[in-house]
Amino acid sequence: MTDAEVKKTLEIDKAEKLLPLVLEIIPGHAAEGLIDIYEPGSYEGKSLRKLCDRTLNKKNLSIEEQLIVEDVTRQLNGGKFLSRGQEIEGTALEYAVSEQTEAGEKYLYVPIRAIKPQEGGA
Repeated sequence: MTDAEVKKTLEIDKAEKLLPLVLEIIPGHAAEGLIDIYEPGSYEGKSLRKLCDRTLNKKNLSIEEQLIVEDVTRQLNGGKFLSRGQEIEGTALEYAVSEQTEAGEKYLYVPIRAIKPQEGGA
């Protein structure tokens, strides 16, 4: 890498650290999950697992959100969290991708699935 490339990479990293983080925990093979938004600065250096636990333990959830939490909890009983095809370890930034709203606002997105291995089988 040239000095210019290294500098550009550092600028991108610095810009991404100023973005909000959208965490979505999806139970099993459901289409939608529980979404939580972390403000810039509130998620750096924290493990992705801790952020998931914090999201799942939130109070004042709607009935729909409570049902999703119950489904996630059921999946995690003997299951695990996966993001981008691998078991989660490390920080949220390691799994985040930069996305953009229709209005052009950028954010970091981390999709997480709570997957329980299928029982039985052939």
